[in-house]
Amino acid sequence: MERPDNGCLKESVRLYRLFGITMASTYPFANRLTDGSGTPDLTFTCVRRPCPLPDWIGADPVYSSQGKTADGESLITLYRLKDCDVVHFARSVDFFLRPGTIVAHLLDPSYSYLVEIRLLGEIFSIWLELRGVLAIHASSVVVNQGAIAFLSTNGGGKSSLAAALMQAGYPLLSDDILPIEFRDGIFLGKPGYPQMRMWPDQAEYFLGKYEDLEIVNPWYSKRRVAIGQGGFGTFCREERPLKALYIPERRDSDEEIVIEPQSPKDAFIELIRNSFSARIIEALGLQPQRMDSFTRMVM
Repeated sequence: MERPDNGCLKESVRLYRLFGITMASTYPFANRLTDGSGTPDLTFTCVRRPCPLPDWIGADPVYSSQGKTADGESLITLYRLKDCDVVHFARSVDFFLRPGTIVAHLLDPSYSYLVEIRLLGEIFSIWLELRGVLAIHASSVVVNQGAIAFLSTNGGGKSSLAAALMQAGYPLLSDDILPIEFRDGIFLGKPGYPQMRMWPDQAEYFLGKYEDLEIVNPWYSKRRVAIGQGGFGTFCREERPLKALYIPERRDSDEEIVIEPQSPKDAFIELIRNSFSARIIEALGLQPQRMDSFTRMVM
């Protein structure tokens, strides 16, 4: 492989299938992704330099995160331009989102590991919502040909519950982001990609060890866990009708497991709490369509 002066490691174009779409890219992904085929819905490109003469410099952002760097810059800033949306991650990378393309401009090569983390997290959740597909913070497995999902924020137990069911033989549908599309009167959960992220104690519990697993982010100890052949559990590549959403609540280990139904009002609130990139989606004007979908889900 050669390293061109304008980007990340150069490879031939490959097609991937994730989150219900086909993506073409030359980017050397560290995560295990499913191969795709046919005409791509999206092309992702990584350029290892800032965008020359960016149109958004000096423009007013439609969203700035409350979290800031040491010098006062918002960690995440969103700009709406005539032909694209720009998500600026302070000091590290800019993402330019258009209907058929996502382009990442790396601002500092030392943050190259963040390109994939951001793309497969916040950026894809925003891009999907722009296309009318919900993105909720959940891990999902397939049970009796239907998708069940566990909603929670980081550390809430969603991945551990999904892994426990995978250990019992149920395939993973998606981890962390669950795309949901309403079609023909049915809410469909779309497959993510055959990879999970686990803390060392999780990986040791489910796999027996963690030391040889690749670290996701050099600032944290989470590991990448490949799913499927040569890895842990199995992966479902097809969308599945959404059957149930569970909201984990941690209790003392000796307490009996209890499953309690939620009222439509409480379920609606939990969906809002566990939607992905909520403030950015609101800034993009997409909150009404998201609220309409949540209302239909809980009724």
